[in-house]
Amino acid sequence: MNRLSVIVTVYNGEDSIEKTLESLVTQTVEDFEVIISDDGSTDKTAEICRKYCKEYVDFYYTAQEHQGRAAARNSGVKRAKTGHFLFLESGDVLHPGSAEGIINTIEKNDADVITGRCLKLLGSEYEYDRKLDMLSGMPVIEKFESSLLWSGEISAKVFSKKLFEHYNMSFSESSCYGDLLFTVKAVMKSGKISGCHDFIVKKSENNNEKSFSPLGKSPLESVKEASRVLAGIYELGKAEILKATGQVDGDEAYCQEIIYMVYQYYIDNFYRKYWYMDNEALAFMKEEFEKYAGLVKPERFRKLQENNGDIRLPYIYTDKNDAASEPLFTIIFDVADENEYRDFLYSLYGQTYPFFEVMIGESKYESPFFPEELKNMENIHVFSDRSFHVEARKNAKSKNCFVIKSGAPLENNILRELASSKIPSFLMQYVFSQKRQTSGAKKALKDKGLM
Repeated sequence: MNRLSVIVTVYNGEDSIEKTLESLVTQTVEDFEVIISDDGSTDKTAEICRKYCKEYVDFYYTAQEHQGRAAARNSGVKRAKTGHFLFLESGDVLHPGSAEGIINTIEKNDADVITGRCLKLLGSEYEYDRKLDMLSGMPVIEKFESSLLWSGEISAKVFSKKLFEHYNMSFSESSCYGDLLFTVKAVMKSGKISGCHDFIVKKSENNNEKSFSPLGKSPLESVKEASRVLAGIYELGKAEILKATGQVDGDEAYCQEIIYMVYQYYIDNFYRKYWYMDNEALAFMKEEFEKYAGLVKPERFRKLQENNGDIRLPYIYTDKNDAASEPLFTIIFDVADENEYRDFLYSLYGQTYPFFEVMIGESKYESPFFPEELKNMENIHVFSDRSFHVEARKNAKSKNCFVIKSGAPLENNILRELASSKIPSFLMQYVFSQKRQTSGAKKALKDKGLM
C-alpha cells in the first residue's frame, strides 16, 4: 500500500518536468504515488507527463486551467490517496533514497510534518540550506523551535493529510507569500514534527529573465500582502504560545525571533529588490519597519544591523532618486555582443545589493536587445556613444567603477560581497574581475558536467 503522495506542479515545463519525473522513477522504493498537477500548460508538458503515466502504474496526470501554483497543489491534494503529501515543482530533483527515508520516518514517527534537506543554487554552486540540515537530524522537533521559522521551503517538507482535513488547510490562491504562512500554520497545528536526513531535494535553477518581476503584483500591493502574511504569522505565534503556556511573556525569545524574521523578510524580499519598488511601496515598508521597531529588543536590532551592514540600516531610502544619487558602485556597460545584453542586465538588477548606477551609450540603450522594462530605472544614465567613456567616468558618483565588456551574467551576491568587504577602492575593479572569472570557470565546468 502506498504511504506517500508526491504532488508535482508544473506549468509549461517541457524543458524541466522530465528531470523531476526521472528522479521519482529512480527512487529505491516503489510504494508511493505521483500526481502531476498541470496548471494549464500550452507546450509539450502534457505529452511528456502522459508518457510517464502510461509507463508507470502509480503515476497520475491531472490538468486545470491556468490558475497558479497554489491551485495546482490544492488540486493534487484532492486527487491524493495516501496520508502524507510531498510537493515538488517542475525541475526539482528528489535524490535517490529520499522516498524510502520519508516512508521509514512516517512508519516510525507518524509525524504531521517531516522536514528534510534542500540543495539550492547560490551563485554558481549548489549548497545545503543550513537550517534545514540541522532540523533534518532531529527525530523530534518542538513546534517552537525557532529554526522552523527560517525553513519555509515547501519542497523540503512532507505534510500529513490530517492537517488538510482536520484544520481545513489549503494553499492560498491569492497570496504570493502563502508558502511561508502555510508552513508556520502546519507547524503550529502539528502533533509531531520529525526530521529526515535521507530526504534531500535539489531545487530547480532560477532563471534571471523569468524571475525579473520578483514582486509578482504591483510593488505597493506586494508589500501590503506581505504585511498581512507576516502580521498573521506574528499573531499565530503569540496565540500558540498563549495556548501552550498561558502567557506570551513565557516565551519572549520565540516572539523576538518572529519579529527578527519579519524584519529580515522585508529586507530580503523588498529592500534588496529596491529597483523593482516604487516610492509609495518604499514608504509603506518603512512604516512597517518602524511599527516592529517598537517590539524588537535593542540587542536583536543590533544583530539585524550587523547582518545587513551593507545596506546602511537603520536608514531606509524611500525616494529612489536619493538612492540613485548615492551609489557605491558604478557599472560602465560596454558589452559589444547584443545577444549578451539581456542576461547580464537581468543579473545586475537581480543583485542582492541595490545601490549601484549604470552608465550606458545611446546605441546600446536604444538597442532592441536592451530590456524595455529596465528603461525607467532611476539609476541608469545614458551618454553619447562618441564621448561615452569620458562622460561616464566624469559623471560617476562612485569611486568604484567597473567596466563591463563581457555580458556573462553576474552571481547574485557579488556586489553584496564587495559592499561588505573592506577592500580599498583602487583594488575593487581587480577583485570584481577575479570573482567574475572564478564564477565563469565554475559555470563552464558545470555546463560540461564536471562539477
